[in-house]
Amino acid sequence: MPMPQPTLDGTPVAPAAIDAPATPAPVARHALIAARAVTQPDGPMVVRVIAPDTHGTLALRVIDRSGKVLETVSVTAGSINLRPLAPSIADAQHTLWLQLMEDDQAVGTPLWITPLRAPPAVRTVRSMRLNTQQPYTRVVGWGDRAFDPHDPETAQAMPSWVASDPVITGGFRLEPACDAVLHTSEGDLRVAFAPDAAPATVDNFLRLARVGFYDGTIFHRIVPLDREGRPFVVQGGDPTGTGDGGPGWNLALEPSDMPHARGVLGMARGDDPHSAGSQFYIGLSRDGTARLDGQYCTFAFMLDGMDTLDRLAQSPIGDSATGRPSKPPTLDRVEIVAARACETGRPPHGGEPTPPTPVTPAEPATAVTP
Repeated sequence: MPMPQPTLDGTPVAPAAIDAPATPAPVARHALIAARAVTQPDGPMVVRVIAPDTHGTLALRVIDRSGKVLETVSVTAGSINLRPLAPSIADAQHTLWLQLMEDDQAVGTPLWITPLRAPPAVRTVRSMRLNTQQPYTRVVGWGDRAFDPHDPETAQAMPSWVASDPVITGGFRLEPACDAVLHTSEGDLRVAFAPDAAPATVDNFLRLARVGFYDGTIFHRIVPLDREGRPFVVQGGDPTGTGDGGPGWNLALEPSDMPHARGVLGMARGDDPHSAGSQFYIGLSRDGTARLDGQYCTFAFMLDGMDTLDRLAQSPIGDSATGRPSKPPTLDRVEIVAARACETGRPPHGGEPTPPTPVTPAEPATAVTP
């Protein structure tokens, strides 16, 4: 074994240490880090900008849900308070995207800046399903706004509505934007979230996913075609696999304005609008799921994996009345991953925000699950 060789100051060093090439110092990646996850309504909003030692011109863009750039702020690496530099944040009513730019190119994972605002009161009426003549609870408006004030049932109910409390902003939540990869027995699905449409629902899904709640569950309900022959939904998220299970709490229904469509995720619920918990569905077509707009809360949409969704939808059905597959496919694991850099706010695959499609008795939503 070679003997250690002395250095100039007499300290012995192993030959390998002398002969080995110098290891380059790790290069810092582009990143945005919030100093606090939650800020007060008028408090400082400090973010740290991280960039390699050698970099181009840096800037921060504040982008709204439609892709409009509200502010562009020139920055250097280090900590800055966004408040005086981006005053438009104070007036936000929906999640904003904060994206780091280098030489006008989006780099690194954006931050979500979400105003803490409770949803307005949900307005409902009791309606009858034409196909079965069964009563169900129909959502007809939010706060003081009716989807269709000329609908006879809505018009009859509106005089009894108690005035809605004003919606105020209690602060802001800052967190790295993320996606989810659903590893299923049929392949992977990559999902992007829409916190601008349903922030509490997105937060609920992420909390459950991060503790492994969904891992090892099944897709217990698959409806490849509805009664009119339109592709409908694939449903999972029940830890019991029966269609009756949940996380032990209920979610308040949020007024998501992201339209249902192929690859869009929504929360399943019972007849009570505030009865969602963990079960979710993935739409198989716009034609089949459009009638769910305004009745169920959409919160995410697929970026990749439509072939996997097709394989899930093609699972043999053992019970056509319930949609139970004969051998249910599995959701093996949900992996939360960093979202891709963006220049347009919510990725365009999620559809543009739009008013909910009025749901009338002629085209009712499904009662218990979508």
